[in-house]
Amino acid sequence: MHRLLSASMVAACFTLFSSQTLAETVQLNSWTNGYDNVSVLNSTDGHAYNGAAGGFSGLLNGHAFQTYCVDLYQSFSWGSVYSDYSVVALPGTVAHDLGRLFTSHLGNVVDGTTSAAFQLAAWEIMYETSGSYNLSGGNFTEIGYPTVRGIAQGYLDSLGATSAYAVQKLESPTSQDFVVITAVPEPSSYAMLAAGLGLLGWMKRRKA
Repeated sequence: MHRLLSASMVAACFTLFSSQTLAETVQLNSWTNGYDNVSVLNSTDGHAYNGAAGGFSGLLNGHAFQTYCVDLYQSFSWGSVYSDYSVVALPGTVAHDLGRLFTSHLGNVVDGTTSAAFQLAAWEIMYETSGSYNLSGGNFTEIGYPTVRGIAQGYLDSLGATSAYAVQKLESPTSQDFVVITAVPEPSSYAMLAAGLGLLGWMKRRKA
């Protein structure tokens, strides 16, 4: 299992690719900030994973990007080029809460341990169905690495109320799935756009 994303690249990289729907080409080449180990269990189906976790760097359609994993059931190989990805919607609550996670805590990722914790928090949001995010309880739990678990739980306990990102999934029928995020314009940007359109309309009426 392998996984990441950098705040400075979000708007440029993810806005560019999130609108595309078919034949996305993905190549992952390295950990972005290193990695640490986790041991997780999804008691809903008995699936377990024990190993490295963290964010990834690579190429999306030939352009540099960073991402995190949202799929514990498939895998990928470093350096391999996969051409069967598409961008699809995540369930509304999952997408919103992942957006809250990126908004609140992506800036806290500075090394392998915090990157693994961020990945763990993303999996909790993706797979927990109990109604609350608790990595020591519910159907999705971390059972082996208390330091990473504690940091991840701190991220989950302090999610901001709003999300600055729209979050979608890079999905493959054969390989691991990842997140794609797009910066959501500030309300002031919408206001400026509306004002600009209004001015254009006023100028056209004057010319008429």
